[in-house]
Amino acid sequence: FFEIFVIFLIGIVLDVSIEYILIIFISFILNKVIFGKSMHYRDWYLCLIWSILLFTSFYLLSKVDIKIAVFFTSTYVFFSNRTNIKDLDKLFFWGGNILNNEVFDWVKFNQDNEKLIKYESNLKETDKQKYFIFIYRFREFKTYSQIAKIMDMDAQRISDEIKIMSHFIEYSIRLDK
Repeated sequence: FFEIFVIFLIGIVLDVSIEYILIIFISFILNKVIFGKSMHYRDWYLCLIWSILLFTSFYLLSKVDIKIAVFFTSTYVFFSNRTNIKDLDKLFFWGGNILNNEVFDWVKFNQDNEKLIKYESNLKETDKQKYFIFIYRFREFKTYSQIAKIMDMDAQRISDEIKIMSHFIEYSIRLDK
């Protein structure tokens, strides 16, 4: 509901008529229903940012011509359902599988790196849960679901923890690039 409120508020701030705001919003929703499943980011703030950018552009196009705005709204929905919009966060935000895989590969081939060993020992002293996730993923090469089963945790939580570790390892070690 907050996202819908923000979308309408953007239209009002941009001085778009209520009629055009409703036409664009309804066009967006109808096209989502017609063209298939809608795709969302897992993180609410990424979805909100993307919606703000999209609807701002649709509203600005409506100032030129409402037909153009509706056309681009429909075109966006059509193509976004045929591509994986979740891959876009790899272009704009740190995270996702690309970073995790790069870090995973680096750790796999640099098991004796001093900084990595220090990071591992710091984890062992400060956070046992993260330490075991680290060991299972980066030393024993277990999958997220295997780790979740062993630790009796949600696989999404395991994924989030590994993402945080990947960020930290990337920052602290810089993958020796």
